[in-house]
Amino acid sequence: MTEAAGSEGHPAIDPGEWAAALQSGERLLWTGRPEPGLDFRKTSLVESLVGIGFIGIAIVWFVSTGAVVSEGRARGPGWINAILPYLGLVFLAIGLYLLVGHFFWKAWVRRQSRYALSDRRAFIATNLFRRSLASYPFTRWMPLELEPGTPGTVWFADEEKRGTNGQRYIARYGFECIADAAQVHRMIDEMRRAL
Repeated sequence: MTEAAGSEGHPAIDPGEWAAALQSGERLLWTGRPEPGLDFRKTSLVESLVGIGFIGIAIVWFVSTGAVVSEGRARGPGWINAILPYLGLVFLAIGLYLLVGHFFWKAWVRRQSRYALSDRRAFIATNLFRRSLASYPFTRWMPLELEPGTPGTVWFADEEKRGTNGQRYIARYGFECIADAAQVHRMIDEMRRAL
């Protein structure tokens, strides 16, 4: 579900609930939300393959530790021997999430998201565990990529982050799974080039 201004000169639309986020003189040009449902992108399928690996590790863990404990070959306090086979549940949980769970998590996150585009910035509003609003100002050198499809995705921001293990990765932000991705991409590109 989207509402867009006409493409010629990008006339403003009624800001409605977005009015509080707009700066003086800023015009709202488009609003929308992600299409509902599961999204099977190539990157998601790679995550699923990694999940199969984790499930394999869990199975090996259960079999090997179960055999060691049941045969009485385990050394250590009895309580450690009792819980040792169950530590494989961690690998199993991670594997199941990566195999199928992430599809449902991402669908739920998209269901809680709304998007808006002004003549200066892109907005992503989410209502997961608390309400949040992020804005991404347009710059001449901003990354802009269209993932075509029905629905498509428009990526417009990258941020380098550090994971819990200290490893760096690039987080991408954009309007995911929107019906009019090509039109929104064109609007952002026109405004970016005008800077």
